[in-house]
Amino acid sequence: MEGPRLPPSATAPESDDDKPDDPPSVWHRPTSSLPSLPSQDPPSHHWRNNSLNLSPLPTTTLSSLPPPDTIPELETYVVRVPRDQVYWTPPPEHAKYVEKRRKNPEKNKKKGCSKRLMWFFIILVVFGFILGAITIILHFAFNPTLPIFAVERLTAKSSNFEVMLRAENPTSNMGVRYVMKKDGVVSLTYKNKRLGSGKFPGLSQAAFGSDKVNVKLDGSTKNAAVQPRGSKQPLVMILTMELKAEYEAGPVKRNKDVAVTCDVKVKGLLDGKKVEIVSENCESEFKN
Repeated sequence: MEGPRLPPSATAPESDDDKPDDPPSVWHRPTSSLPSLPSQDPPSHHWRNNSLNLSPLPTTTLSSLPPPDTIPELETYVVRVPRDQVYWTPPPEHAKYVEKRRKNPEKNKKKGCSKRLMWFFIILVVFGFILGAITIILHFAFNPTLPIFAVERLTAKSSNFEVMLRAENPTSNMGVRYVMKKDGVVSLTYKNKRLGSGKFPGLSQAAFGSDKVNVKLDGSTKNAAVQPRGSKQPLVMILTMELKAEYEAGPVKRNKDVAVTCDVKVKGLLDGKKVEIVSENCESEFKN
């Protein structure tokens, strides 16, 4: 706002040349020219500084009022907040929870350890369950079947016997390899008397494989001379084998102990002629 107007001067303004060297003084309005205002209480303080005084004023003329104070300009600020940003104050129960954790650090540490142990136990149980399920599936998917043996020929010589066997692997998805057990033996007996004994040679078979194997037994027929020569009664002999079967299908392996017992009836064993096999029956059994 503009200041009070200067009183008109009777003389014309001085030119620049007539001005003295001293700086011009500030003009002051004489207080004697203002009319005296009626006494009044100061206006009550308003909550907003530098604002207009809205208190009632006595009815005076505008010319007798002092010039009003200048109103300061109000500054305006624009604050931009992203729409996806939310400002919120945590509820008081969160502060209580944090305070409890600060007061009981040992208790919180124990709770953390118990939670870790619980999760470790849960993971261990889940892992055991998965491992058990895989084991059961592999057991039923790769389950070895008992091998099948049959005696096809038997030859008696002066110091040994030769037995021709046929071995079959009925397992559809696993190959097998037959070896002798550490203390195993193949023996041929007649009336609980051993005629010969020996070792089973190694044999490998594929799934559904069928192969022949020749087994040599050291011994003689002297212990079988209990029947007169020329007798037409067949001799009943028993062939026993203790084998170890190693089944395999990729990474899956199974080891089984197999006991084989064959009942063989033959003719012509004591006459030194060609031995005739009247009947034979072999049975296999897993020992584990």
